[in-house]
Formats: sequence, C-alpha cells, structure tokens
Amino acid sequence: MRHPPLHADMPCLLQQAGRRHAGEPAIITPEDTLEFAELEARVDHRAMTFLARGVRQGDWIALRTRTTIDGIIDLLAVLRSGACLLPVNPAMPETPLHALLRQQGIHWLVWEPGQPLQPTDTTGRDVIVPSPASPPPELRRQFQPHTPCTGILTSGSTGQPKLAVHSYANHVLSAAGAATLIPLRPGDRYLLSLPTHHVGGLAIVFRCLMGGAALVLDGRAEDTGFLLHMGVTHVSMVETQLHRLLQQSGPFPSSLRCLLLGGGPVRASLLEQARRQNLPCWTSYGLTEMSSQVITQPPEGPARILPHRECRLAETGEILVRGDTLFLGYRDAGRILPATDEEGWFHTRDLGRWQDGRFHVVGRLDNQFISGGENIQPEAIEQLLHTHPDILRAVVVPRQDTEFGQRPVAFIQSGTELDAHALRTWMREQLKPFMVPVAFLPMPPTSGFKIQRRDLIQLANAIHLRET
Repeated sequence: MRHPPLHADMPCLLQQAGRRHAGEPAIITPEDTLEFAELEARVDHRAMTFLARGVRQGDWIALRTRTTIDGIIDLLAVLRSGACLLPVNPAMPETPLHALLRQQGIHWLVWEPGQPLQPTDTTGRDVIVPSPASPPPELRRQFQPHTPCTGILTSGSTGQPKLAVHSYANHVLSAAGAATLIPLRPGDRYLLSLPTHHVGGLAIVFRCLMGGAALVLDGRAEDTGFLLHMGVTHVSMVETQLHRLLQQSGPFPSSLRCLLLGGGPVRASLLEQARRQNLPCWTSYGLTEMSSQVITQPPEGPARILPHRECRLAETGEILVRGDTLFLGYRDAGRILPATDEEGWFHTRDLGRWQDGRFHVVGRLDNQFISGGENIQPEAIEQLLHTHPDILRAVVVPRQDTEFGQRPVAFIQSGTELDAHALRTWMREQLKPFMVPVAFLPMPPTSGFKIQRRDLIQLANAIHLRET
C-alpha cells in the first residue's frame, strides 16, 4: 500500500530534543559532553552567523564536514538557518570541489567546521548583509515536507558524482521507520562511525535526534577498547569493519545492543563468527536515494521492509523502491530532475531475491558482463571465493580478451600466499568453466571501505597489457 502524501510542515527534531531531553547528553567524546539544550543553543548561535553573513532561505551551503562537535553543529546550523545542506568529503581536492560548486550553482562554502562562512565565485551574486536596523531574521523550526533540504553526492557505478536531493521529511521518516525495529532512547549511545557526507552517517544524526540518544564521536567501530570505554550501545558498520572487529581479542562490550551492517552483502561466515561471539548483528539493504535503510534483517526472524518504504522485484530481479523516504531527484545546474518511472518506482540497478524470510542482494546489473556469449554475474564468483578459509576479500572484474571478449579476473586479499593452481582447481569443482577467473591478482590498498570496481577493471587491463 502506498503511503498518503505529506502536507503538514515537519517540526524540527533538534528543537523537540532540546525541549524533551534538555539535560540529556547529545554528543559525547572522550574529553567532552554536550547536552541537548546546549547543543541547540550553539546551533542557534552558529545559524545566526550564517544569516548575518547574508544567507537567504533556500540557499545552498557546502560543508567540508567532519565527525566532530563543530562538524555536527555546522550540519544542524545550516538547516536551522533555512539553507540547504551539501556535506562534502574533506578529502575532495580543492579544484574538483570548486568545479562541482560552480556546476551546481552553490554560493556558500565552509572550508572547515567552525570556520567563517565564505561565498564562492560560482554565481556572481552580491553578498547582501542585513542592515542592523532591520528585524533579525528568524531561524527555521518548521520544514516543508517536499522542499529541498539536503544533498548527498553519490557516484553510483559510473564514478560521475550525482547530487541526490532530499527533503527534511525524507530524513525524519527514514529515522521513524528505522526506530520501529531498532528504537533509540535517552541514555543510548550511538557511535558516529560513518562519515556525515554519506547518507548513512547523516541518518545516524537524525535517528539520535528523534530518540534523544547521544552521538559518540572520535572512535572507530572496530576498536573494542573504545566501544567498551565509551559504553557504546549502537554502531553502524560495513563488512570490512566487522571483519576487523572480530580480529580483536576482546572482550566485546556488554553494552552493545546493535551492530547495524550495511554498504553491501555480508559474508555468512562473518555473521556466524559474530553470532558465536554474542554480537547482535542486524543486516540491512539501503541506498542514498531512499535516505538510507529500506530493508532490515534482525539477528533472529524474517527481514522486513521498513515503514514509509515500498520495495518489489522486477521480472529481471532488479530491486525497485519508492515511498516517503524516496529522494526528490538529482540536482543538475540548479534544477532537480526526477528519477522515477511513471508509477513512481526508482530503479536501483541492484539485483535481489527473497529466500526463507531473508533478503539477499545478489549483484548489480551494471556489473554483469559477457564472456564468450555467456552472462557472468561477478558477485556469484565472489560469493564462492569468500567461502575459502584463506581469503579475506575478493572482487571479480572483467578483463578484455581477444577471443572471448571479456574474461573474469579476481583481485584477492588474503592472510597467506595462495596457490593459484590449487585455487583454480577448487573453483572448477563448484563453478562452470567460463566463470573461473583466468588470473588472481593481489588486492591493491584502498583508503576507504568500498572497492571501486572501475579502478580494478583499469588495473586488470593495464597488468594484462604489460604481461603480453
């Protein structure tokens, strides 16, 4: 059933938390604690500096955001000022950042959290500073449900950044739906382990504001000592972080009630290892365009499509989604372009299936390639490689081939040296011959948690050219 359209304005979650949980901790670091009342006061002060600088309702402000107290204050202050928020990766170099802002017509930039707001040179618009004699501008405490509020850069499979635009209602209803399975309350402590320029990190902020829970900063999800010392109750992570966490000697903190796993499939062997360690792992499927989670799988029981979302599988197995958490569209040079079909479905390009009450993402349409006339889904090969006891991580990509068009190549991260002949023999016992990789290459180091397939495709072809 489709949810009815939203008409009423959305109240500000920060204001609600400031009133209901004024004396409760809102942000906790090893050195500092900020209560909700103080957080709101500091956000208001920061928002007023934006307005005094000349920010108008509906302006876009880009933040090179960080998971610090000043970074969280800046995120919330942009919204409180009535502007739209674009959090960007602080590692993005200056030249492509300014090219992006110029292309999108974004007029304001905060280079580092807490620093003065600066106009960019993208629009040529004069900065209008309000006159001291004019009435002070009002801070925003209500949000229209269908107007732009935030933008998240998402590269998808092409590597070309798209700017996905969300409303305040998208984020609020995403948090509300998540809370039906994983509720938060005052006293809970959620480690902000994901960057706030990703939708997953931003979603944690909204969930904590809604539930009155505290954000814990300055720690890593895989650091058991930090989790124990800070009394963390909830943490979001990707498969790589879970693997690192399980390598720790422990003990794992008894306060930990939820490990929410996202960002891609998680190996069954890792989940079983976590279960033996009594770690409560929840797996999820989500995407930027749906404001984070869509489907959540509890440690026990069937997977559930969360409230305010709809999801179905097309005949091809592609996952289609829609609902109140679906973004407004992609921003392009100041315009918002819709991205749904006639029935309002967003086509994710992900492939999925339901099996025995569990939801499995089996690959992406974009990753499929043809070898000698046979369709190959690389994730199926990766799934087998991940069952090998000596393989920590594997990614399969196509390599150009004069005879077959393309052949599969596997990049592998392993704790020991692997015998390629023995590995190939083992795989032939379980896969069709055309699916067995023609080469096994060492996984290159990466600065992030997600491997970029397009980079590995280029590397595989470059290595092949050098060797031929």
